[in-house]
Amino acid sequence: MLRNRSVLVAAAAALAALSLTGCSVKEVLSNSRESEYTSYDTAAEMWPSGELPGWIPTDATGIRSLETKDGRLSVIRVTTSSPLEGDCEEKPRIGVPVLTATWTAAAERPDVVTVCDDYEIMPIDDGWLGWFEGPEAPSRLAPGSQAGEASSR
Repeated sequence: MLRNRSVLVAAAAALAALSLTGCSVKEVLSNSRESEYTSYDTAAEMWPSGELPGWIPTDATGIRSLETKDGRLSVIRVTTSSPLEGDCEEKPRIGVPVLTATWTAAAERPDVVTVCDDYEIMPIDDGWLGWFEGPEAPSRLAPGSQAGEASSR
C-alpha cells in the first residue's frame, strides 16, 4: 500500500512540474513540437527555435510549424497571398516533408519547388508549405564513426 502511494505521489509531482513548465505531455513524450501563430509578428516573437525563417512573408497569418526539438526537421505552413521573401530559386524537388500533421497534407508534390534558406517550398491553396531536412547528426553507434564525424551510409 505504501509503495502504491509513493507511485501516485511521484506521478502527481511530475504532472505538477509539467504544468509549471508549460510543456504538454505530448511534447515531453515526443521528439517534436508543434506551434501555431495568428500573425507574423507573434510568430517572430515566439518562434520556438529562435529566428523565423526569412522566406515567410510579413503579412502571413495562420502560421503553423512542426519541428523536431533538435531543429533537424521542420515543416511550416503559412496563409498569405504574397510571394516568398528573400533570395529564392526554383530547383528540382529532392525531398518531401518528413514530419506530418493533418495540415501538412497535399494532393501532389511538384517536381520543381522554390528553395529559400534551405527550405523546399511549394504553393498551396491559401499560401505556402515549406519543409527542411538538415544534415544527419552523427551516431555514436554507427560503424566507423567517431565523435564529431558523420557516419557514411
